[in-house]
Amino acid sequence: MSQNKQNGMAPAFPLFIGAVIAAVAFSQDNRGGAVLGLVAGAVISLIVSVRRRKR
Repeated sequence: MSQNKQNGMAPAFPLFIGAVIAAVAFSQDNRGGAVLGLVAGAVISLIVSVRRRKR
């Protein structure tokens, strides 16, 4: 198995999902939703990264 599958989610994955949500929200002229998607993705990515370093 790869290293990411053994240790759970890759830290960049939530950021990628947040960017996709932000792109969709921005395309629908929803700037608040775009900012929320990016911020939420960045925060979740940071949490996952910190938890992986503690192991």
